[in-house]
Order: sequence, then structure tokens, then C-alpha cells
Amino acid sequence: MERPFVQINMAMTADGKITSASREYPRFTSAYDRVGMDRLRAGADAILVGAGTMRADNPALHVRDAEMREYRASLGKPAGLTRVLVTRSGTIDPDSRFFSDEGCGDRIVATVEETPSEVFRGLKDRARVWRCGRGRVDVVQLLRRLREHGVERLLVEGGGELNWHFIEADLVDELYVTIAPTLLGGRDAPTLLEGEGLSMKAQRRLRLAGLHREGDELYCRYEVVR
Repeated sequence: MERPFVQINMAMTADGKITSASREYPRFTSAYDRVGMDRLRAGADAILVGAGTMRADNPALHVRDAEMREYRASLGKPAGLTRVLVTRSGTIDPDSRFFSDEGCGDRIVATVEETPSEVFRGLKDRARVWRCGRGRVDVVQLLRRLREHGVERLLVEGGGELNWHFIEADLVDELYVTIAPTLLGGRDAPTLLEGEGLSMKAQRRLRLAGLHREGDELYCRYEVVR
């Protein structure tokens, strides 16, 4: 299948948590990590998040650092990334940054066939609504459509359930992980990869392609082994 090159970028604590059990906004990485996030965004054509992440964090989905914006321009890319929001229920806030932030490219809401059209009535002229699959968003179909839409490099920024769908379908090429020097614990605290999980036989193997230390933070770049 012709699809975009897919990168996942996530930050986690030393015990593998991406936030607390109460789903607070994650505040455990440094300014250096945020610049690194912007560098990845600068090189991407589109950025993708799940509706759960949008509801919990309402993240800004643009390149924030001025130097990284210049870097993006040097690559010949438009100022704004295409934004993709994955939602099965259609329960999204039309006033979230996904819709309100200026300076982005296309906005795409990916949902399922069963979601009633009236759910998205308020998004007219603000986003494209793509129906991809039944029951849950078919990420294979979504990637195919994104490639047809001109997206060659896609950056996925979680959460854990959405990451799982891409890993389960073997659609990830690179994984960037920032390991922060802190602990959260909590059996209900989300991790980088949620979902049903893989068996030992089916585990995905990674190759460590880069490792950098900045203070007490570790920055790992993995390539998925096929």
C-alpha cells in the first residue's frame, strides 16, 4: 500500500506513563524537548491526534519555535501543517485549538460510517470530514487517503490508544520517545501504547537509531524492524 512515512512522537516518565491516572496535562519535560517536538513537526506534512488527547490537552498543533518555522520554510513546506483529528463518536469541541488556531493547512476529521451527519453540522467550512471504516477508524484506509491528499510524512502525537491502532496494523516507521526523569505510577495511568496488546510471538522489534542525553532527559529514536 502506498502510504505516508509514519512517525510517532511521545514523551513519557521513567516508568512509562504519558500522564497521570487523572489525565492531567503532562508537565514533566523540558523546553529542549518542546523544541525537538517542533523540529519533528517542521519536517512533517501532517500531524494527527486522537479526540481523547484533544479533549484532555487541547494541544497547539503548529510549529511554535521561530527557528523551527524557518527550518520548515527551508524545506519548501507551507507554513501550516495539515491537521488530522481521529474520532469515533464525533464528540469534539468546535472551539478547540484544532479548529481555532490560525496558520494551519487543511483540517481533516476522520470518523466512522455510523456517526450521524448532524454531529458534524457545526464544522461546515471548517474541516473536511472523512468516513473511514465502521466501528473504529480504519487507519489503513485513512493513510491511503492522506497519501492521495498529498501527505508524504505524517507525525502521530497520540494518545496511547491511537498509537496502538497504528502499531497493531504495522504502519509505523519511526518512534521518537523522550524519557523524562520522573515517576508517576498508577495502574490506570495511560502509557505510550494502550489497546489489547501483542503476544510475545507478535512483538514489534525496534532498532535504536539515535540516542541523545540533555541534562537528565533521554531522547531515543527507534526504527521499526521489518
